[in-house]
Amino acid sequence: MLRTTTSLTGLASAAALVLSLAAPASAATGTLYINRAQYDDPSGCYSSDSANPFVYNRTDEVAIVFLRPGCEGPVTGTVPPNDGQEVFGTSVFIR
Repeated sequence: MLRTTTSLTGLASAAALVLSLAAPASAATGTLYINRAQYDDPSGCYSSDSANPFVYNRTDEVAIVFLRPGCEGPVTGTVPPNDGQEVFGTSVFIR
């Protein structure tokens, strides 16, 4: 019974995260840089050509880093607004 409850709790948490990511209110304001690529007023998922890209987030939203392309797999980190760092993952989601 405990195993089923734990699994259901995990699924509910994952569903809440997906729903919150799937319905952005508006695009971020500013510029998101992933390695040498520049995205003005970004919104959605952006893939990197490397497994450890440098993300420079000059927007008003948090950038969420995912392990696999297409913003799939586990979240491996975040990059707050006005911060830059090398991250482990291959795609970045921003509202």
